[in-house]
Amino acid sequence: MHIDLWTLGLQAINVLVLVWLLARFLFRPIAAIVVQRRQATEALLADAEAARTKAQAAADEIAQQRAGLAAEAAHLRAAARQDAEAERATQLAQTHADLAQAQADAAAALARERAQSQLALEARACTLAVDIARRLLARLPPAAITLAFARMLADDLATLPDAERQDLAAASDQLEVLTAAPLDAASQAAIGSALTQALGTRPAPTYRVDADLLGGIELRGPHTRIRNCWRSDLDRIAGELTAEPENAR
Repeated sequence: MHIDLWTLGLQAINVLVLVWLLARFLFRPIAAIVVQRRQATEALLADAEAARTKAQAAADEIAQQRAGLAAEAAHLRAAARQDAEAERATQLAQTHADLAQAQADAAAALARERAQSQLALEARACTLAVDIARRLLARLPPAAITLAFARMLADDLATLPDAERQDLAAASDQLEVLTAAPLDAASQAAIGSALTQALGTRPAPTYRVDADLLGGIELRGPHTRIRNCWRSDLDRIAGELTAEPENAR
């Protein structure tokens, strides 16, 4: 086998030229493109990672916001529930207070009505008592009634304090004797005798008629009044009847 060195050398040169050409015009641009593509890929990956990181941060922030909103909503619900319960308790207490006040007002109104009814009944009873007494006295002899009360008047004068009795004796000419019916001479003499015995002087009283006495005698002096009559007794009884329920209440 014959090997041509010149041919082999030319072939080697051709190969070297081809390699240089390929390296110069093919491998280097391809390598540059590969580098550029890799850099672009790395940039895209970096951007994607940054976007992913940003998205994750946004997601975390949203999750935190949602958690905060949920906590705030729970707090608001709890506060609203507490406010509603407090308002309900307040309204319930106010309702109970209004009911108690209404019951107290109703009881007070009922008590007032009962008291007014009691007073009306007592007033009616007093009026009936006076009317009955007047009718009964109309059937009795006025002279007998007057003499009976004249004896009682003498007893009342005997029990007076000395100062009042002396005051009546000093004003014996200013005394007035009131009776429910006119007195005859015998009755006036009996009353004058009773006054003389009680006062130690002979008075000259003025006799007048007062039908409101219903029966009995009333002696009036400048500073003293002695009532010994049915009207006085009825007034005293009516006062006691009126005072007893008030004291009981």
